[in-house]
Amino acid sequence: MTYEVIVAPLAEQDLRRNADWWAENHSPTQAERWFENAYKQLSSLKSMPERCPLSTESGSVPFEIRDLLFGLGPKPSYRAIITIENEKVYVLRVVRGAEDVLDVGDLT
Repeated sequence: MTYEVIVAPLAEQDLRRNADWWAENHSPTQAERWFENAYKQLSSLKSMPERCPLSTESGSVPFEIRDLLFGLGPKPSYRAIITIENEKVYVLRVVRGAEDVLDVGDLT
């Protein structure tokens, strides 16, 4: 089964904010690599999104959410918070893995 991946507006803002951080703290070239890699990883959700583990926050929201962990280096330092509904994967947020636990208000 192939899923449709939909990036929510908040997740799009997260992606741009994180790429801006890479440009300011590393280089524009690395920012572009990070941005392209992020979308490549999100695109991988078209196949078997259930492979992603449940989020820490999953029990505190009225729907199941999962984490796609990714990054440029060997250790994933970002997580895309997703939910799966029918044949669609919704990317709700993209945050640094070290960020605090989100609440339901952070996801909508």
